[in-house]
Amino acid sequence: MNDPHQNDGFMTGIIAGALVGATAAVVLLRRRFPAGPGSDERYLELPPPDSVTQEAARTAAAAIVARLRSAFPNLARIDT
Repeated sequence: MNDPHQNDGFMTGIIAGALVGATAAVVLLRRRFPAGPGSDERYLELPPPDSVTQEAARTAAAAIVARLRSAFPNLARIDT
């Protein structure tokens, strides 16, 4: 009536699925080794900002500070 070998295929499938899943996880999560010669993986090198860019950044920062001071007039003023 109750065959003990009836669920062997099911258990084999579960074990095989676990092994395949573990293998896939190891492959996906493995540590990346540094790129070798000829690779295009390099750090992004930006040139130093020029005076026009710095002035634009200062102008934008001053506008932000002015808006914050007008939005929160009761806060203690911090002079820069």
